[in-house]
Amino acid sequence: MNENFINMYTELNRKYSDDYGRDLRIDAIDRKDRYDNDEFFDETLLDVVRIYYKQQTISIERYYENNWEIEDYDYLKFEDFREIGKILSIVMKHISRIELD
Repeated sequence: MNENFINMYTELNRKYSDDYGRDLRIDAIDRKDRYDNDEFFDETLLDVVRIYYKQQTISIERYYENNWEIEDYDYLKFEDFREIGKILSIVMKHISRIELD
């Protein structure tokens, strides 16, 4: 796994220790359809990051070049907005450090 993703997962696990792995899960996929747990995953080719939080899915997808789209697949519950915002902030902080190809 790549350094930025290791750091991201470490921070999420520290801040959401009760939820991480149960109510909170992150999947990343590169442009060669390799998931972040694949030894050949290349974060510089990052294409999609999916955040699963309490039965809700938020997808961050590369739209074109360095343009990204954030989309939710479920209706977000109002009471989860604050936490989802914090999770997105952590995820985007680490993704922004990647030199994308």
